[in-house]
Amino acid sequence: MENRLILFFCFFTFQLSAQNMTRSQYIDQYKDEAIYQMRKYKIPASITLAQGILESANGNSELANKSNNHFGIKCHSDWEGERVFHDDDKNNECFRKYDKVRDSYDDHSEFLLKPRYADLFKYSIKDYKSWAKGLKKAGYATNPSYAKHLIKIVEENELYRFDEDIKEESDKLVYSGFSLGWTDLFNQSIVYKNDKKEFYINLRTSVSIDNLSLMFGGGKLLTSAFGIGADVGLATNLGGIDKIDLRPNYALSTHFFISVKQKQINFRFSISSVDAKEFKPSITIGLLR
Repeated sequence: MENRLILFFCFFTFQLSAQNMTRSQYIDQYKDEAIYQMRKYKIPASITLAQGILESANGNSELANKSNNHFGIKCHSDWEGERVFHDDDKNNECFRKYDKVRDSYDDHSEFLLKPRYADLFKYSIKDYKSWAKGLKKAGYATNPSYAKHLIKIVEENELYRFDEDIKEESDKLVYSGFSLGWTDLFNQSIVYKNDKKEFYINLRTSVSIDNLSLMFGGGKLLTSAFGIGADVGLATNLGGIDKIDLRPNYALSTHFFISVKQKQINFRFSISSVDAKEFKPSITIGLLR
């Protein structure tokens, strides 16, 4: 009987430890999300990760597990989402509850856009020490050693490596240029690309093997480098002015954007149809300035 109890205790202890996420596992799981937030909001990934680690106890806190709240953000008067109540500085305090972890990361970034944190964005995206001290100064946490804890987490885990290769995004929103490909041989495009709002709009003229078309459309940016959307417009054959025959044209497309300083290299793959009768694939590559 005693041996069975010992075995049960060992198994139970092992199960508990297996369920807890280690710090390195937390970093591996959420580093891409932190980098995404950095590109979108210009908040250092190292700071986002360090705060997530500290506030959620490597993702193991009750608040993180039950509410997907990784940053300890309280309800405040402007919160209209779900709520949970948890003991913190005071008993039974109100905290925000999220459907998924990404919502917590998004809300954390948007939370730092409030006026009280405006001075943070004066610092370089690589200056994690100033960001950590600035967060404490702005009142993000009541712990007097909060900045020291963040800096220690960043340095012990070399989280600054996620900041080093990320260049601050250009504020440029409108680009124009041309692209070449098949079956759309030549395209002239104007593109409005808003990474922060996560959408793009484009207007293009295309010359294909047998059609000339004018297309307008847009789509959702799933990341700053990848979007999916749709275009509508008009197409006519290339048989001459006396044979102009305008017909509706539709397309579904995916876009890949590579930022190079003030320019965008754009890869587009689309499937289009004139009169919704025959579907043709097209792939193009171009430079937008």
